[in-house]
Amino acid sequence: MDSDRRLEKYFLVLTLGAAVTCTRFPGGTESGAVTGRWGGPRADLTLTETGGTIEYDCAHGGIGSAVYADRAGRFDVNGVHVREHGGPALIGERPDSLPARYVGRVSGDHMTLRVFVAADTLGPFDLARDKAAQLVKCL
Repeated sequence: MDSDRRLEKYFLVLTLGAAVTCTRFPGGTESGAVTGRWGGPRADLTLTETGGTIEYDCAHGGIGSAVYADRAGRFDVNGVHVREHGGPALIGERPDSLPARYVGRVSGDHMTLRVFVAADTLGPFDLARDKAAQLVKCL
């Protein structure tokens, strides 16, 4: 009876281990975090296991935590959005930084991203993994 019990526990551990190993989320790493460089028209997003940065034509932003996609590839994280302007920065000028929500969906090497800043919605941005962005910076 003890050997049957041990065998049962062994198969339970093996099954749980296989389930955890096979649980990979779209665009994610072993930890489930979406990482890498994602580029496309008007946006360049870089994600790491600790956060990310984004560069737009006339703005930039940041995400202070890892981005995790659910089983359908969706994610929704908080960050900041900093508006830029043409010309040089003035001495003592404070960045025009606002709270933002980064909402998107990853499917393989493609990502759709929207950024919600106050009442504004930026995007959708269609991004691809390891693709160079096409930005036109403010003049």
